[in-house]
Amino acid sequence: MAVNGDGDRPRRDGERRQEGSRWHWWAILALAAAALALGAAGFSRYYALQGEARSGWHILYVTLQLFTLESGPVPGPVPWELNAARFLAPIVPAWAVVRTLLLLFGARLRLLRVRRLRDHTVVCGLGRKGRELVRDFHALGERVVVLERDGGCENLALCRSLGVPAILGNAADLRSLQAAAAERARHLIAVTGDDGTNVAIAVLAYRLAREKREPREGPVNAWVQVVDLRLATLLERHRMLTEAADRFAARVFNPYESSARLALRDHPLDREWLGPRDPRSVRLIVVGFGQMGECLTLQAARQGAYANGRPIRITVVDRDAERKEHLFRERYPDFGRIGALDFIAGEAADPALLAEIQRLATLPGELTTLAICFDDDSRSLSCALDILPRLREARIPLLVRMSDAVGLATLLECEGEQCGWAAAVHPFGMVDGVCNRDTLLHERLDTLARALHETYVGHRLAQGAAPDKPSLRPWDRLDEAYRESNRQAADQIAVKLRALRCTTAPAGSRGAPVDRFADEEVEILARMEHARWCAERLLAGWTAGQASLEKRTTPHIVGWDDLDEPTREIDRELVREIPRVVRRVGDQVYRQE
Repeated sequence: MAVNGDGDRPRRDGERRQEGSRWHWWAILALAAAALALGAAGFSRYYALQGEARSGWHILYVTLQLFTLESGPVPGPVPWELNAARFLAPIVPAWAVVRTLLLLFGARLRLLRVRRLRDHTVVCGLGRKGRELVRDFHALGERVVVLERDGGCENLALCRSLGVPAILGNAADLRSLQAAAAERARHLIAVTGDDGTNVAIAVLAYRLAREKREPREGPVNAWVQVVDLRLATLLERHRMLTEAADRFAARVFNPYESSARLALRDHPLDREWLGPRDPRSVRLIVVGFGQMGECLTLQAARQGAYANGRPIRITVVDRDAERKEHLFRERYPDFGRIGALDFIAGEAADPALLAEIQRLATLPGELTTLAICFDDDSRSLSCALDILPRLREARIPLLVRMSDAVGLATLLECEGEQCGWAAAVHPFGMVDGVCNRDTLLHERLDTLARALHETYVGHRLAQGAAPDKPSLRPWDRLDEAYRESNRQAADQIAVKLRALRCTTAPAGSRGAPVDRFADEEVEILARMEHARWCAERLLAGWTAGQASLEKRTTPHIVGWDDLDEPTREIDRELVREIPRVVRRVGDQVYRQE
């Protein structure tokens, strides 16, 4: 097992470190030359003062002996040059030996130093996502350790430039995790390119933390990248995600889900006011139904409960539409209860298909957004350029999936007449936008979600519910599935506020804030919350029946009009607290002018 001193700041930091290393050797050579010159001059003067004639070879010989402390005693007056050389010369070999030992054994010394770390961040996997995470955590002052099995990984140079230790070894090996002091870490992030490896890392870290971490230290917070939605669902039921998190708290991290979440937060489908009586429907057209397209579809369905009660309409365009539709409906058999979903087969560049996309995008009575979700930047941009001329008059938002903020994504930065585009084009899904500390830890979102959970718990306990129910546990001991449910509710706060023509802004930045909603507004928002909750449960595989966590059945997956009054009141109480909830993150609710 080897250790590199690795990390990732801008290139100039790495060059600075390399220059520093070269400077040490040049300094040693300069010191040796100075000692040699002073020694030769000093011995020449000394022998002249003593009246002794010595050859140049003899003077060179005794001067070289100064470096090994073997030049012998020098009786009588000693010239200052010789005295200076006697002190300088031994420093040269000593310095060279120390530098050589550091080169030979520096990796082991760094490994020992890593083993003493505590409350650091361990990043497993140094691909594009790992690179961005290392860069961001390090820039924010976090101590970072990297685990990477490929000694030829180009991003190791990034680690060297930052001075971030990189342990070369298999992160799914117990010895590697112990070498990185994973049991004492604050964060552990598994972002290798393989879901199975990431899960194996999490399971080993879970066992390591349970054996060696003290509860008083708090849990190791682990993020496990799993892009296979079926595997993610299975993992979410594992005990390391569902049991009390006193030593280890794991969370599934899907970069595609995070990208979809951010895309719909920054570019909401209900971009115009949709009041309770608005006759329009919201439509999302997804071109390319890979992992990104599927996650965007699911997130739109989770958030697509609008004040007018009209179900969201989603159209998927894909060359393999028939097979993908079959697989999707098999995984989500109740999707039709949430919204209308249609699949269209064909190549995105086909003129007939482009004409059909144009027809759907410009249907009257619909608020439409178009998202191009190919996993190839060039193909996404090419498709966007094919579609844009057909939407010149429609001016609908066009989301274009891009992998990086540089390269082709920069071509989308200009707007309107500068590019000759009539539609608003927005790149999304860039790695640096998802793989950063804020997005991964989503502390702001968790603050909102925690406040919503506390509101729910308080109301349920007031109704006489048993405090030992899994859904009523304190946030720090709550199952990850319930936490995610609260995050989804927090995500939809913005949708609810837009339905009332409200928004959030930093406290004190506008006029009088909204501290409470009118009763009729509460009723609108409560209906939206219940519809959102039903969509979330249906997508998670819940069905109607007697309440059972094991069977994933609940009697509450019904329409608002069929819901019992105590359950309605839970939703009302939840939305009444929205002004108080947003104050937790320093915001307030304001009416839009």
